[in-house]
Amino acid sequence: MKLPDLTIKLPEWQEADFRLVREAEKEVQSIGRNAGRGSDRFKDACRKLLVVAMHGDVDSLPDRITNRVDVRAFTFLLSTSEKFVNSVSVTRQLLDALVTPCATMSKLALMQLIRAYFVKYDTIAEVGVLKYWKSFIQEQLSFLGLNSGTSDLSSYANYSSVLFSPAGPEDVVAFAKSESLDFDSALKLMGLTGFSNSRFLTLCRYQYYLETLRTIPVGSEHQVLFEIVKRDVINSPFSGDRLLGHALLEVLIDRSEGQLISQAWQGVILSIAGDPRVPKSSSNYQQWWTLLGEKRISLMRGWLSRFDLSLFLRVLEQSAKDDRNTDMERMFGPRKIFLEGLLDQRVVLESRLFLTRSAATYLVQNYKEDELPSFALVKGGQASVIYLRLENGLHLVEGTHSFSIRIMNKLPKRSNLDDYAVSVFHSRDLGAGLGESYIREFQRDGGLLETTHYPELTWQHKVIDHLSNFRLKLDIGRLIPPSQYREYKSKFGAY
Repeated sequence: MKLPDLTIKLPEWQEADFRLVREAEKEVQSIGRNAGRGSDRFKDACRKLLVVAMHGDVDSLPDRITNRVDVRAFTFLLSTSEKFVNSVSVTRQLLDALVTPCATMSKLALMQLIRAYFVKYDTIAEVGVLKYWKSFIQEQLSFLGLNSGTSDLSSYANYSSVLFSPAGPEDVVAFAKSESLDFDSALKLMGLTGFSNSRFLTLCRYQYYLETLRTIPVGSEHQVLFEIVKRDVINSPFSGDRLLGHALLEVLIDRSEGQLISQAWQGVILSIAGDPRVPKSSSNYQQWWTLLGEKRISLMRGWLSRFDLSLFLRVLEQSAKDDRNTDMERMFGPRKIFLEGLLDQRVVLESRLFLTRSAATYLVQNYKEDELPSFALVKGGQASVIYLRLENGLHLVEGTHSFSIRIMNKLPKRSNLDDYAVSVFHSRDLGAGLGESYIREFQRDGGLLETTHYPELTWQHKVIDHLSNFRLKLDIGRLIPPSQYREYKSKFGAY
């Protein structure tokens, strides 16, 4: 029986069909020029593996590694070729394939694999595989018997329990500390000086920052503070969905708990995460504060209340000097003592600053802008204002210039004092208009006090008496200038 002629129609080869091969050839030629020519067999092996990886057929790579040349080509590409690394991830199967031709890797191949480990580390291997990769390297180093010598491989063998431990970078920093070595000396001892820009050493440095923060005196101005505010540092992946910045913030806040935070540490926190007293929908709050927990947010709000007050007092003092107002200058001391006394007695729960443009400009000229707390702007007046939320549901509003002090047992809905989504206020709405809003909403129910800062001692007594009506317990001696306390007691008594 005669079969019909078989006709096979194949499309013409197009130039695009050879694109990946051409790219692989160029890549091999490029890295070959930088690393020496090598044999044609080695170049062919590199080209073969590179084409497979760039073609997306990475699952077949373990089967393509069939001899020692393939092993050397694979580790070479893994340690030198960005295109190859961007196409593959290290897997158990790939690592096992490296010892299929021979149970012991050559020194050159192992050195290239170790280089890839340090340079790329967790960026090309998942957590479980990274752990296996470490033990794989340790085992191969033990086969080579490099317990003595001065080569880098000997150093890796001698310190394999540190470099390739489950904790990795953390153990490198712990080793430096236990041996009383500075960080750079420890790196030199372990043969890591050639990997300054590697992912592994980057994580070592980050771990060193954390360890340094945990051990330096609380609040001290240390050189490490200038390093940890860099964007690439704080945005580095650390653990799960947490960044290194979260770990740094936790150390700074937790170590400062129970005391006044230093301006240096507070400035670092603000530079990294910003002020937590912003709308919870803001990007800064979502990125940083949501993961730090309510306790740390509360601590920071308390510290920032003191910072708000110090800034307000600075503006108040400068306003008196600028206006050459002797009455304002005279009143500055008693107002400062009164407000700081409230803070010292820990009855202030939260605060907010409202600054005129001139006051804001003055502060920006005297502080780093990213280390200033969040504040609202005041339009249409000279006075800058501070709002303090006190215990027992009380609210205090104080301002510069001839601003009257106001105490309320509840906030009018239209005041927006505690609404951080509102960032611009008219001067009158923070002053006389605030009292009017209170009366309009709550009538004259006894919850509002408005008084000027005159006469001396009388205004303090009015405020203290009003606060005591709402069961706010205060040590009066800490609210009155010491030189005037005897006079205050003789006039109003002490209770």
